[in-house]
Amino acid sequence: MSTPHPALADLPGVWRRTLVREADGSTDRVTAVLWVQGPALFGDLRRPPGLDEVVGRAPLAELDRPQLLALCAQKAFAGTLEQDGPRFSWVRRIDLHPSAPLPDAGTLHWADGMLVEEGLHEAYLEHWEPVERNPDGATAAALLDDPAEGRTGVLVRAGSWFCYARDRSTPLPTSQVPLVEQVRGCTDRAQAAALLDCEVSIGRVHADRWEIVSSTLPQRIGVQLRPELNRDGGGLRINDTDPHGRTHPRDWQLAEVEGPVQLLAG
Repeated sequence: MSTPHPALADLPGVWRRTLVREADGSTDRVTAVLWVQGPALFGDLRRPPGLDEVVGRAPLAELDRPQLLALCAQKAFAGTLEQDGPRFSWVRRIDLHPSAPLPDAGTLHWADGMLVEEGLHEAYLEHWEPVERNPDGATAAALLDDPAEGRTGVLVRAGSWFCYARDRSTPLPTSQVPLVEQVRGCTDRAQAAALLDCEVSIGRVHADRWEIVSSTLPQRIGVQLRPELNRDGGGLRINDTDPHGRTHPRDWQLAEVEGPVQLLAG
């Protein structure tokens, strides 16, 4: 017998947001929002309409100030989903924006096949529809560590979908100054690009091809991720790019693995 409230084990897969009603009563049905959920690790990318037409596919270092400011309208984060009874908490290990003063927490319940999220600390409501739910035996995720650069990463595989996230090289200041104001206050474009060099990319898996279809970084769209396990299975090499768009492999250590690690390699 189904229950009105899901368990964490019911959520692996890919979810598309169809509606959000904010605390002020405003609604949004047009922002492109995808949430890729693994056994516990997850990634979430939210891009406003028309953004691709504004920024194109150029790397961060080649974008002008208005284009860099336009990228600040995105929201993107990745981390661990935790459940405590009816309460769910999205613990953000990577976030495009400065940390919010309140935890990201809410309740979830089913309504006419839709997953409904209601905020605990803010009076928001979101509707989520399944794109690919509980893919049979094809869900895995890893928390990644790059000790050489001090970066954190997340890779989630859910059926034919994946989400790859990595933090910027220099953490954002701990202040609550909005990202758009930080970028606007930069003295040069290189400094602004460094603030925005936080990747959350979502893509599709076709055989051994892992193609990014949406990303916080314009130059990543259409790129092949090419994740490869090293020989002892304790690390993962991923095709990465710098702010100038130059391709280079990034070697990650597997800090935590959920599900079969072989699903995380091309």
